[in-house]
Amino acid sequence: MNDFFWTSGHLGWGVFALLVFTGLWCLLLDLIWRLRNVRIGRLAVAMAIGWIIGAGLILLGFHLGK
Repeated sequence: MNDFFWTSGHLGWGVFALLVFTGLWCLLLDLIWRLRNVRIGRLAVAMAIGWIIGAGLILLGFHLGK
């Protein structure tokens, strides 16, 4: 798991993938918030669950790909 965080003196691809995914997920949250009439609590729970699943898939992919 150490390669996930740091590889050859720079951030590992796992951390980079997780950061990019998080940034895109926040943009998607903002887009949904602006376009839909949704309660913030329900949207926050749905987006948190989605992020956890996505981050878990990134971790799983990194683990299986090693």
